[in-house]
Formats: sequence, structure tokens, C-alpha cells
Amino acid sequence: MSQPAISQQIRELSESCGLPLVVQRGRATAPTPLGEELAKIGRRLRVEGERATKLVGEYRSGTGGRLTVAASLTTGASLVPMALVRLRATHPGLAVALRIENTAEVVDDSVEELVDIGVIEGPVKRAELLVTPFYHDVLQCLVPESHPLAHRSVPASALLGETLILREPGSGTRDVVLQALRESGIAFERTLEIGSAEAIRVAVASGLGITWASPLTAGQARALAPVDVVDLRIERTMSVIRRRDLAPTPAAEAFVEALSHVALDTGSAP
Repeated sequence: MSQPAISQQIRELSESCGLPLVVQRGRATAPTPLGEELAKIGRRLRVEGERATKLVGEYRSGTGGRLTVAASLTTGASLVPMALVRLRATHPGLAVALRIENTAEVVDDSVEELVDIGVIEGPVKRAELLVTPFYHDVLQCLVPESHPLAHRSVPASALLGETLILREPGSGTRDVVLQALRESGIAFERTLEIGSAEAIRVAVASGLGITWASPLTAGQARALAPVDVVDLRIERTMSVIRRRDLAPTPAAEAFVEALSHVALDTGSAP
């Protein structure tokens, strides 16, 4: 800037303050105490302005900011953490909050805009939500390793004397299992409800009953063995959900892309 332009700006600032901001000392110009204080504030404003510009750029690119994800118990224990590892490599400045809930709670949080992205393990019909499948899952029937039917191929009727262990209402796994059993005309006389996937694995290993679970989490359990039920196939599609009327943030788009890569890596993309 030219000297006259600077002098003009100082005069205008002084007039707006109603007080002098500089004084002439011979041929030199020095700030008044007020001018010195305002100069300090100006320097801070310049730094904050640069910081604001950088922050806006990070949010636009998805490399910064905050992302809140709600995931069902199966996806939150397997696929989502793997996706977050990929996301951290490409977006190290992004702060991520992950909620682990059952499918019904993930759906509610997504509808109420409490999260940016939801990841669920069962079907959902809500007009407010855009549902994008990304993973195909086939559930395994699990029994204790010592069970007579472990590692065998049997019809579903061979299991009817067992106690069926189910997740709590609202669980995507529970809904898929019960729907498949109803459609196949299979009814277990004894059932046991447990609201934790880990507790169910322990219960099955202890001989309390049998269950159906995803291979994504079944592999975490020791002392359990699969049974090939030849006339019953229980499968489902895992999906990403978000509000239909809200455009995804760049960070949310980057997370969905990472999740898709994880599905392709496992060979179970729909």
C-alpha cells in the first residue's frame, strides 16, 4: 500500500473511534496507547482470519472437522473400525465419534439428525432415509465345539430340540433370523434372549443353546463351531443410511468410500 493510502485509513479509523490512534513525533509517527492495543487486536484478527480460511478448506475437503457415525453392534465391531483405519490414513485431521447401538437406535438417531452417517445390519423402511447397501452377509449357525452336530451338514429339523439364543428386540440380527425362520416354517420351542453379542457367544460356548451370527463376529469366539444347515440360508444386506433431505458432508462421503473399500477387500460387496 502507498503511504497516502495508509494515512487515509488511519485517519478514518481515528474518526470512527473518536480518538487519535497515532501521534507525530518530529518526522516519525508512533501509535497512541489505544492505537497500540488495537494493533495487537488486529494482528490476532489476521491470524484468526487465516485460521478460519484454513478451517473452511479442511471442512470442504473432508480432511478436518468432525464426523459422527452410529453403527449397529455387528458392523461396529468389525467393518466400521476397519473403515476408520482407512479414513485416518487419508484424513488425519478429522475427529470421529462412533456410537455403537442396535439397528433400531441407529435408525432413530439418523432420522433425528443426531449422527452424520448410520451403518445398519438389517432392512429399514423409513421415508426420511436414503439406504445404500454395501455388504452382503450370510449368517452361520453356531454350537459349542463339543456339540454332536459341530462341523456337520444337517437339516434345520435336527436343531429343533435346542434352545435358540436371540439378541434383544431392535437388533438387526434378531429380526433377520426370526424372519428367515418364519418363512421356512421353523419354530423353536425354547428361546433365550441376551442383549449382548459377546454374552451370546459365551452362552453358546457354555452349552446354553445355539445361535446364528455373522462370520464377522463369529470368528472372534473360541470354543464355538459352525453347523451347515442345508435347508436354511439366513442372509442379509448391511447398509449405510443418512437423511434423504441432507447432503452428506465431504467427511461423510470419505467414510462411505472407505467402507466400500473394506467391503470389496472382504469380497462381500453386494
